[in-house]
Amino acid sequence: MRGKGVLGMRTVRTGLVTVTLLGTLAMGTHAYADDPDAQKRKVDQHISQLQDDLDDTSAALIAANNKLAATNAKVAAATKTLQDKQAEVVAAQNNERDIAAQLQIADANEAQGKADLSANAAAQTKTRALVGGIARQSYMSGGLGSLGLTLNLLTSNDSTDLTVADVVMRQQGSVLSDLTSQRAAQQAAQDRISAAKRRVAQLKIDADNALTRANTARDAATKARNDLVALQKTQSQQKADLEKQKTAELANLKQEKAESDRLSKVLAARAAAARAAAAKNASLRAQAAANARQQAAAQSSGDTSGLFLTPPMPVSTIRSGFGMRLNPVLHIWLMHEGDDFPFPCGTPVYAAAAGTVISTSYDPVAGNHVVIDHGLVGSVDLGTWYAHLSRFATKPGVRVTKGQLIGYSGTTGRSTGCHLHFAVMEDGRAVNPLTWLT
Repeated sequence: MRGKGVLGMRTVRTGLVTVTLLGTLAMGTHAYADDPDAQKRKVDQHISQLQDDLDDTSAALIAANNKLAATNAKVAAATKTLQDKQAEVVAAQNNERDIAAQLQIADANEAQGKADLSANAAAQTKTRALVGGIARQSYMSGGLGSLGLTLNLLTSNDSTDLTVADVVMRQQGSVLSDLTSQRAAQQAAQDRISAAKRRVAQLKIDADNALTRANTARDAATKARNDLVALQKTQSQQKADLEKQKTAELANLKQEKAESDRLSKVLAARAAAARAAAAKNASLRAQAAANARQQAAAQSSGDTSGLFLTPPMPVSTIRSGFGMRLNPVLHIWLMHEGDDFPFPCGTPVYAAAAGTVISTSYDPVAGNHVVIDHGLVGSVDLGTWYAHLSRFATKPGVRVTKGQLIGYSGTTGRSTGCHLHFAVMEDGRAVNPLTWLT
């Protein structure tokens, strides 16, 4: 005894099994392999696109390398220029310090000159006072004045023939000459100090301007180098991105080529299976025609023993037939998809017709069971099912003849006693066996 669910899980039609196996083969591990021919076209198109993308990426990478190389050279040149400009700044700074030192010296000279001028001015004042004193003394005394002054005047002259007036005039002339020299020296010192101060001041201006120009050039060189370094960084990142993209495209291309090769093998297997299926279908059609002729001849003669399927026992002995019934084990109403014949345990069980054994297995409901595919009979794929066997006398793939021993009856699976559950399937669907046994 068995339920509908178990029978529904079995596939007995050879053509359907072949198609299922082919579908499994084609599936592989790819989500689109249910249509490998269309999928291969898509994969090949993708491969072509990837190759184009890879060519573009490679060309872009070459261009990026060239740009980066040029930028690297510019960075090196800009670095050298910056070093030169920095050296010029250092030289300008040193020159400015030198000029500043000279300016300090000029300031010191100017201070000394001012001191000399002050002393010179004092000497001039003294000289002017002396000249004025001589004239005043002479005027007041009516002569040369005191004896000491006279003696000083006399001893300062070489000539003894000079008159006193001559002596006085000579002394006064000498004093005036000294005053003139002092004035000339004062003017020369002033001119010299002014010229030195102007020269150093101009040098200071020139040094300041030179330092400004050097700093400006250094700043421009720094900016130029920084701009090139920024460009270098950007181009390096672009190159790295292109290299990463190229690596990914190569990996994708490799994967897609492997998928294309796999699909080619699937298509080749499908073509081979299709050719084999076509040959098998031709054989099945020939067998179906022969079966149909045999069944027609048996029906026309009225000989039930000549029916395509021979019942395991006379149909009159059936204990529980096809249809809804109260299950004797579960005590619920279930569909009984076969006929139960009263076979004592160990009774030989024979094939109801010639065919191919496609299953000898066990499950908790049907127990040990055998399924035979009889091929196309008329317009259906016919199969028979023998359940609750104690043991098997055949195995899957064996071609059996009508009446050949396939096993022994028993009570395995969901069963209340020794018997044979016999079922008939059309295209994998259980039907009433009596439509084939009477």
